[in-house]
Amino acid sequence: MGFHSTAGVTNLSDLTIDVDKDWDGKRIENLGTPDSDDDAVARGLVGDIYSSDFGLNWEDLGVIFSDMANAMMYLGSGIVILGDFYKYIYRSTDYGATWASLGIIGSGNTRSMAYLGNGIALLGNEDTHIYRSTDYGATWSDVGVVATDVIWSMAYLGNGIVICGEENTHVYRSTDYGVTWTDIGAITVDPVWTMAYLSSGVALIGDELSYVFRSTDYGATWSGLGQVGSGGCFAIAYLGSGIAIMGGYDGHVYRSIDYGATWPDVGEITSSGINKMAYLGNGIVILGDGAKHVFRSTDYGITWADIGAIASGAIYTMAYLGNGIVVLGEYEHVHRSTSAFQLWE
Repeated sequence: MGFHSTAGVTNLSDLTIDVDKDWDGKRIENLGTPDSDDDAVARGLVGDIYSSDFGLNWEDLGVIFSDMANAMMYLGSGIVILGDFYKYIYRSTDYGATWASLGIIGSGNTRSMAYLGNGIALLGNEDTHIYRSTDYGATWSDVGVVATDVIWSMAYLGNGIVICGEENTHVYRSTDYGVTWTDIGAITVDPVWTMAYLSSGVALIGDELSYVFRSTDYGATWSGLGQVGSGGCFAIAYLGSGIAIMGGYDGHVYRSIDYGATWPDVGEITSSGINKMAYLGNGIVILGDGAKHVFRSTDYGITWADIGAIASGAIYTMAYLGNGIVVLGEYEHVHRSTSAFQLWE
């Protein structure tokens, strides 16, 4: 048994990434070389591979597509799906290192995505259709018209239940893994911009006028919580144990510790809009803004550090791939945080 570094590895598909790991049991902030074999066993590092970076440093992987990335999701086993403003869908099978174009899926831009497990994935489109894959995003079929306008947001709630939100304030719900859909009604005040599933049937949605709504029955019914902030609710991330954070165009982060029931203001994090958030486990969360910057918190969203201008354009999408690997999309480029892999075996 012993430690060795695999820094500089480019073929991530050769690595076994444990995407189902219970990160609550790990001390990600302390991934230095174990002092001994006993120390490695005590810290639970044996047989696992990690990146010690977790959104701190970024590598530009170059031009991948022809416009701005606007949606991204991770399907496990190194498979990532990305949609751009030119209506094209791209797929990576090596943790975002390389990408293949799947062509145009539908007649509008893909604005939302959700992974439902077991290779089943959904795309929500500007053409009001939902598209469905059962082979980890390799091929797609048209479910048909689901909404009356752009499908801005989507979230999977488990047990085959998935919800989506549209421009015209309605929420739609499926209980059969996205095959058929029911219109729940006009829930929000303005377009439904973001959705998130917390746990035990609790889900959240935020709209363009900063109104937040909460469901405790897997999206069947919704209660209004009023306005949170003033810049629209554009991103929600669930950090576990009832902790959720939300951001919008006012640049503030709002943080709930009661499963989304109340939302104290953490403060202004950026002078630009907050477009996307991703939770990396063990209290580490990142967000991307409209001014090209990535911000990072290591204390469950209480305090934030500006990592700098990572992108050359606004950051609208990102995905966490497990074990410290993060990818984000911007104008034409994909960036990835994967440096300094460490393995103990």
